[in-house]
Order: sequence, then structure tokens, then C-alpha cells
Amino acid sequence: MPARAVHGMIPPTLSKIMHDTEHASELQDGIRTETDAWVASTRRQKKRTFLELTDGTLGGSATLQAIIMGNAPGVNPGVALRMSGLMRPGRGKRQDQKVELHIDDFHVLASTDLATYPLAQFMHRTDGEDTIHEQAAEIVRRESHLKPRTVLYGALSRIRTQLELAMEIWFTRQDFTKVYPPIITSSDCEGGGEIFRIVADSDVPSDKAVTSQELSAFWSGSGAYLSVSTQLHLEAYALGLSRVYALCPSFRAEGSATNRHLAEFWMCEAEMAWTDRGPYGLDIVMDSLESMLKFMVQTCIAVQEHDRQSGRNQRDWSLLYQGQDPYQAIAQKVGLDRSWPRITYTEAIQKIRSHSELYPDAFQVVPVWGDSLRSEHERWLATEAEMPVFVTDYPTIQKPFYMRENQERVELNESLKPNSNGEEGVTVACFDLLVPQMGELAGGSLREERKSMLHRRMQSLGMDPSSGSLQWYTDDLRRYGGAPHGGYGLGMERFLSWITGMDNVRDIVGFPRVKGHLRY
Repeated sequence: MPARAVHGMIPPTLSKIMHDTEHASELQDGIRTETDAWVASTRRQKKRTFLELTDGTLGGSATLQAIIMGNAPGVNPGVALRMSGLMRPGRGKRQDQKVELHIDDFHVLASTDLATYPLAQFMHRTDGEDTIHEQAAEIVRRESHLKPRTVLYGALSRIRTQLELAMEIWFTRQDFTKVYPPIITSSDCEGGGEIFRIVADSDVPSDKAVTSQELSAFWSGSGAYLSVSTQLHLEAYALGLSRVYALCPSFRAEGSATNRHLAEFWMCEAEMAWTDRGPYGLDIVMDSLESMLKFMVQTCIAVQEHDRQSGRNQRDWSLLYQGQDPYQAIAQKVGLDRSWPRITYTEAIQKIRSHSELYPDAFQVVPVWGDSLRSEHERWLATEAEMPVFVTDYPTIQKPFYMRENQERVELNESLKPNSNGEEGVTVACFDLLVPQMGELAGGSLREERKSMLHRRMQSLGMDPSSGSLQWYTDDLRRYGGAPHGGYGLGMERFLSWITGMDNVRDIVGFPRVKGHLRY
């Protein structure tokens, strides 16, 4: 069989065609072009038909205007077209219409039944009005398979791509190695019990089964679960590669029906060896997270003249931040030119309690030292700071077993915990990153590298350190050169929701997974 010829190029997108022809010297004479696209809208006149074309690569609500002589039967909004013609200078009134396509031949690849199409009423709307986006978003929350066709989700998808690309660049420059930990695991990393168990079809008992059947026979009797976090495995990677990261799906079987929770989401998790054992070590981990996030945002909003990707980014950001200068709005939200404040959990409790004394109705619950911070507290702390804020050194009892215990104790007094009678609070070297409007965005800690301390902590939680499913972690990683290390995890959907100003994290995901009926 003869070898198939490789041409080395895939057909150009509308984005590339428009960018290349806009700057071509021969544009006045017309540049022969062949392309595929969907028709966003049509406008018919006596002698010609005007089309607005899109293929999902232009950014924002941008389209390419095309002209067909005659009535163009069968060319309606939503159809998929293959066409050829000449690219010429744009003659329309739109400022961004630098080129237009004069079609001399076309073929309808796929039609659209506008009478039943749920998004038909939005096909002719490319003006980017907020109300239009919200109406379309409401429809595709029910019809997720149509979500990628909306300009809003298109912008979110492209921005996510650029943010993750910038994230990869930052990690590479800092000598991190991308690793690929398992998604199926034998343990519950967080210890919260919100896990999905995996059972092979062959292990599911039939309705006619008389005897009980082992649900984990496929795994030789071991329980298997979808990963809540890749952190434990990342620690193993870091203790050989020094700096590692992973971008993986995570799964939590929680029933929270809020605009911040998903049962399936993506996490960026990083782990670093050789961290200092004291407060400076935790500072290094927080510095890493802050630097990465600022680099991601700065890279994605940077304006570069005549750069195709930069122009597309600008159109997407402008769509999401209508009526505002996206660069200024995002720079202020993220605090790009300022260091993010860092306060301890103890200081946070003091701030909240002092505020509640001045404004008794500010919070539904006023916490004392040892209580978990609720969402209302987290949002207030970040809003008060007017930028992201790190809260560090939480009580040991609130956090998972693997976090490193601090040597210093917190002396509790009446302002922190009434009737404390001189108690001392035990804390761990950890942090949560809180952002305005959203609350918790990321979390991290130094890991407990001291084997004896780790065992003691697990036993206090009723866990067996010698358990076969965790012995590799609790014993081997510690006794074979277990250098001090730390790391963090960032929820990608929450981050994208916050940075784009989207209220509901479910609108960030194409097919969101939450408790309830699973349609897709």
C-alpha cells in the first residue's frame, strides 16, 4: 500500500483567514479563499444576501460578513456551509469589519430546523447584549449539548484554554514536571467520606443472585474510588522529581446545591520538595500559588499589537466585561500590582468577631476559635481586603491528617473563645486562598514529614497508620529520604468563574455533574 501523502497543513480557520488577509498587500484585488463555517444570521436584499459567518475561532461575538449574489435558497441561520470566494476590504459600517468574503460558490453541508431549534431566537443576535447571553444561558443549562454554540460559552472555553496554557508555561519555567497520577485510588485523601466507589459490572450482583457477592472482586478485595485529590500520589512524585504538578479531574459525592459546587471538577495540584520546616516554608508554597495565578491572568489579558491570539483574547474579555475596560477591571480584581495579604486563622476570627460587635447582623453565625469559617466569613474577609487573601494556620481538628503540625501554640482568650480558661490551640501549617464574591479558591499546606507525628495524628482520627492501603504513604515515603515538602490545589472551575465574573460555576462547564438525574 503506498504511503499517504502528508501535506503538513490543516485547513485554516476563519480566525487565521481574516488575520492573514487583513494584512495582505493584495487584498484590494481580492484573495481567493475556501472555508467552512456556520451561518449566524442572514439579511436578504433584492440582488444579494448578506451573511454573518462563525466557526467558533474568532473570539467574542465577532463574525465574518459574507455576500452572495441572489437569494441564496437554503442558506438560513444555523446551516453549515462550505464556500469559496474572494476576500476583499470590508465596506460595512462596523469598525471591526476590515474584510469581507464575496462568495461565488457554496454548498450546504448541514441544514438546521429553525422551527424546533432551542437557540433559534438568538441566531441573528451578535450584538453581545447581557440579556441575550442570560436568556441563552438559561436554555443551555437544560440543553447542555447546545452550550458550545453560544458566544458566551465559546468565550469561556477559549479563555480557559489560554489560562491553562499560561499555567503550563509558568510551571515549566519553574522546573516543575507534569505528572499523571491515577484517577482510580484506594484511599480517601481528604478523609471526608464524600467519595464515589468504583464497582466492575462483573461484581454487581444480579437480581437472581442467592448469595451475597463481593463488590470489589475485580480489585482482589480492595476498595476502589474515584479520586478526590491526587495529592498523596503527587507527594510520591515530588520525593523523586522535586517539583511536580498535575491537572486532573476530581470527584466528590456531596449534595451541595450551590453555585460553587460540582460533583466532577478539575484541579491543578502542585507539590514541592525541600520546603523549610517553619513559617518560611509555607510562605514559599503561597508565593508559588500567587505567582502562578498572577502570571496566568497577566499573560491572558496582555495586549499585543497585530497578534491574532491577543486580539481574540481581547474580544472574549470584552464580551464578559461589557461596559468596562477588561484589563483595568481584572487587574484591580486580582491585585496584579500588589502582594496579597496573609493573615492567620486566629487573626481572621478576631476580625470577624470585632466586626460583628459593631454590626450584630453582619453574619448569621459568629464563630469562636476552633469553628470552621463559613462561606459568609470567607467572602467577607476577601471583600474587606479588596483582593485575594491568604488565611493560614487553621486549628488541627479542622484539617486532614497529612498537614504538618505547628510547634507554636495559640493562647486562647475571651476575645477568641469565651470561657476558654487559658487553653492553648494547636494549629497546622496550612492556608486557604479566599477571593471576593467567591470565598475559598485554593488550599495548601506543608506536609507532615515526621513519621511519628503523622502516625499520632492518624490515630487521633481513628485511622490505622499500618493500613495496607496507606502504608506506602505513611511509612515508605517517610523512612526513605522523605524530605520536607508542601503543595496546594486549585479548583479550575472556581478560578475561571471568579476571574470571568460568572456567578454560577455550572455555566463554566459544558456538561456539569451535580447530584440528581444524569442525562448525559
